[in-house]
Amino acid sequence: MRNTQGEPRPPRGSRRHRRRVIWMQALSVLAVGGVAVRILYVQGAFGPKLLSQAAEVQYVTQPVMAQRGELLDRNGHRLAYDVPAYLLDIRTGAFSDLSQLAGQLAPILGKPADQVLGVLQRSSHWVRWPEPVMEPAKDQILKAIGSAHQQDVTFTPTQERFYPYGDFASNALGYVNREGVGTAGLEAEYNSVLSGHDGEMTYARDNWGFPLQTTVQVTKPPVPGQNIELTIDQTIQGFVESKMNELVDKYHPEHAAIVVTDPNTGEILGMASRPSYDPNHYATADPKALSDNWAVNDAFEPGSTFKAITLTAGLATKAITLDQTVKSGYITVAGHRIGDWKPGGWGTITFRQALEYSSNVGFATVALKLGWDNLLHYMQAFGFLNKTGVDLPAEASSIIFPPSSRHQVQLATSGFGQGIAVTPMQQIAAYGAIANGGKLLQPHLAKAIIDPATGKVVKQIQPTVLNPQVAPPDVIKQVSDTLVLDITQGIDDTGKIPGYDVAGKTGTANVADPQTGKYYSDRLIVSFIGYAPASHPRFEVFVTLYWPKTALDNTWGSTIATPAARDLLQECLQYAHVPPDHPEQVQAAPGPAQTVHYVQTPNLSGQSRGAAEKALAQAGLKGQFFGSGQTVVGQWPQAGIEVAQGDTVYVNLGGGPGGSSLMPDLTGTSMREAGNILAALGAQLVPKGSGFAVNQSIPPGRPVPPGAQVTVTFQPPADPVSAAATAAANGAAANGTSQAGAAGNATSGGTGNGT
Repeated sequence: MRNTQGEPRPPRGSRRHRRRVIWMQALSVLAVGGVAVRILYVQGAFGPKLLSQAAEVQYVTQPVMAQRGELLDRNGHRLAYDVPAYLLDIRTGAFSDLSQLAGQLAPILGKPADQVLGVLQRSSHWVRWPEPVMEPAKDQILKAIGSAHQQDVTFTPTQERFYPYGDFASNALGYVNREGVGTAGLEAEYNSVLSGHDGEMTYARDNWGFPLQTTVQVTKPPVPGQNIELTIDQTIQGFVESKMNELVDKYHPEHAAIVVTDPNTGEILGMASRPSYDPNHYATADPKALSDNWAVNDAFEPGSTFKAITLTAGLATKAITLDQTVKSGYITVAGHRIGDWKPGGWGTITFRQALEYSSNVGFATVALKLGWDNLLHYMQAFGFLNKTGVDLPAEASSIIFPPSSRHQVQLATSGFGQGIAVTPMQQIAAYGAIANGGKLLQPHLAKAIIDPATGKVVKQIQPTVLNPQVAPPDVIKQVSDTLVLDITQGIDDTGKIPGYDVAGKTGTANVADPQTGKYYSDRLIVSFIGYAPASHPRFEVFVTLYWPKTALDNTWGSTIATPAARDLLQECLQYAHVPPDHPEQVQAAPGPAQTVHYVQTPNLSGQSRGAAEKALAQAGLKGQFFGSGQTVVGQWPQAGIEVAQGDTVYVNLGGGPGGSSLMPDLTGTSMREAGNILAALGAQLVPKGSGFAVNQSIPPGRPVPPGAQVTVTFQPPADPVSAAATAAANGAAANGTSQAGAAGNATSGGTGNGT
């Protein structure tokens, strides 16, 4: 069949091909059109939102943590401060072997390799190391990963809180959490002062959110916080920590607290509680230690330490006199028998003797003579019905019988400190008032707020008077004198310090089961609180242990707490060069009592060794010299300090580069001797442990920078024989004792028994 147009018909295959092309072109147009329509729709409906999200992905703004203010001791030594640190981000997807990377980072980060690997495997794109890293670690990490991976890690600047002495005063200092917020102790109490104001920075990040190192830019500089000078004396705190370690090692108490104060100002010079923790590693600490400063956060039955308050009330109201008598042994009150700790008592005794012997019957009688109104009045006067307001968080309240339970039996037991609960801070404030003549002062830890840029004092924190006169001055003196008798001829004679008048009182209290209200048969709280010198107090010490693990018949305040407090008082008195009340009682060696003469230390600065030896000999003093220089560059005690004839002056001859001092070997020295030597070097002792020196942070022979803080680790000797030998060697090396150091053992007139 022919075509009517006269042209041949295309082959059938060619026609099919042309139709296929047309259809494909049509479908392509439709597809492109659909995409175009979708793009227009998305742009119209979601464009602004997507643009905004894209911008956020590219540039991020985050806070720059302000440098936190420092916590300083009263002499300017840093107890807590910020150090430069970095947030470490790692682009894990850029590393082919994460196990190898973990092995490289583990020793730098101080973690096991498997723990590091576990963090790295959290994401196949990038991870942030959970803790900030310090400057040395940053350099080591960059070196470890090599130049090929320098862009695969990012270090974002931040601050890390650092506590250079670990658990030293940790319950008082507290800690700062990862967000830079003070969470316990002084860090929490003064967080607004210390924290400053954060700044801002921006940086770019890739599609996976990984921060790009070169884009970090600070857009708003942070404002640093202010420094706080504390009342704590680092040396006295060292005494406290050492004594606390001894008590914990020996008695393993459930809780313990030691506080040293100046009773004339309320300033806390040293404070330690157990359990404690290292605030540098608070995340792994015992939760009980983090939440509980037993010196502040708990109230417990005071026991016999409360008898001084009852005695004051009785004398002030003229309910009794010191020379009136009472029959000891037991008393029956409303059908309940109340007995003395010594079965049968001491017969008929005066109320003065009632304190010396710690007679429960005597003070139950005083309380019954007073009545509830008078007793509560003096509890209020001494601050036992209110918190002290100490500048630490979560101060506990006292627990007093409610009005519905204020019967005669409860009145009688309250008189000797049983059935009521008070806090260590309340007891410290109350005894401080007896020590200073009657002024109730608020215990406190902050001394001044300081501008970190200029070093000038922004605010001086003055003592707060809670009650200007708790009782008439003559009554306060009678009570204080009776507290001295309690030490000199009462049951608390383990508190004697030769040459000094010590006033104080022990306490031994039962522990009540909170579930049943009944007393445990095997748990006691032992304590001692006292001050010296009694006539012009410089130091007040409170020591308490909850449930010491020792034989029950030897668990008394006088056998456990009093000797520890005595040692601390003696150390503090020597450290502060407080002359004794009775020099004739002080003995340099065993034997008959001999009169001690006091002289002033000569000025040895710039003298040759020979001239210095001659000057010391003329003053009746001994010298211990160290260093290889030709002239004296330092001494301890300093010139013009009153010390006992025969004491040792530690003399530094220098010999280091540029006239600097060289560190001697402190191995085997006692804490006292190490403190004296370092003082002569112009350095500060930071003690760890107790006993004799086994390690020091600056090795022997190295230069000692002025004002250096030298950490010395002390350990007790392995056996009593070596202890005696070490002590004898130290004594021979020192050629006498100095009034300027850390430890000292007082002799006592016997252990005694008391409550």
